[in-house]
Amino acid sequence: MKALFAIAMLALPGIPASTGTEATRAGSSARFVFAWRGVPVGTVGLSLDAGRFTYTSRHLHVREGRAGERVREVTLRVDAAGRVTDADAVPQALWLWRGPPPEGCVKGREELSGQEGPHCVTKRGPTSAEGTMLGARFRARYDDQGQLQALEVGDSRFTRAAPGERLRAPPELFAEGVPVEGGTEGALRLVPGGQARRVSEATPREDKASFTVPSRLPEMTEWTSAEARALSAKVHAAFPDKGPTAADWRSGGEGEAGGCLAHALRFASLARARGQRVGLVHGLLVVDGGAGRPHAWVRVALRGGGTLDLDPTSLDPVRPDTHLALALVPPDGPGLEAGERWLSLLRGDWRVVRATRTE
Repeated sequence: MKALFAIAMLALPGIPASTGTEATRAGSSARFVFAWRGVPVGTVGLSLDAGRFTYTSRHLHVREGRAGERVREVTLRVDAAGRVTDADAVPQALWLWRGPPPEGCVKGREELSGQEGPHCVTKRGPTSAEGTMLGARFRARYDDQGQLQALEVGDSRFTRAAPGERLRAPPELFAEGVPVEGGTEGALRLVPGGQARRVSEATPREDKASFTVPSRLPEMTEWTSAEARALSAKVHAAFPDKGPTAADWRSGGEGEAGGCLAHALRFASLARARGQRVGLVHGLLVVDGGAGRPHAWVRVALRGGGTLDLDPTSLDPVRPDTHLALALVPPDGPGLEAGERWLSLLRGDWRVVRATRTE
């Protein structure tokens, strides 16, 4: 279990369920990957056909130590203006789906919870919109045809998948992991996937040759190896229960139980209290020659140069044959870069292999 992030999905307070508007035509559909703090945890499907708007959420659900999938679906009857039939509210996702919506406020409905309230656009551009939904700030980006491409709401982000694109569901990533090719020995690395994919110019993707992880972040401060290792041991001992909990989604990893993300966030929080800034590493952990599973650890800048990676969840050494870094991000940031990296794995843009001795 040490390689699994804690998933307390869709029970998180204050996070709008979705990503829409009256101009969306009947017979339309779209799919978005939902990431929380940079970690992909589910998909959202939208469809509109013959006055019926359907919102489908498929998200990672951890129960009794096992990762699975929970599916929730809501279908609403809507009129030609996109409002719920016999009501004065518009479905939240439909309001933003095709736009950008005009400046001003409407009464919106959060699809899964049914909560209704003001949804306002305060700033609008040709391919963007900003505002609030039920008091939570959002920022949306569109392509030249007005199709929603990305939505950021607090620490959550929705990224549109290209039509017809093959995409592994995030629950599979956590439950099954990423296959590792090339035996059980050798350093882990990424190589481009072998499947050709149609790429929309409005949804830019990272060039495969540019998939690199920096050694440091500008804000990281330098300290000693002994101090960092001592803090890692302290954080490890503070979690008697290593199972996933909601602590993995709190800024400081508060709680006495939690998975790898909670450990990393607790380390970062305690370091910050000491005047030190560290980096949060999103990556894959491979144990006993198995698959690579999502994991998080920390990176410390050392006095005199160099860095030190520490895994407070297990206290195991961070080695090239067990830990593969995908992104280095600020612990208190939304992790957008990490989200793009995880999405590239879900698309199959990359494969995990072990380097041979001749490489």
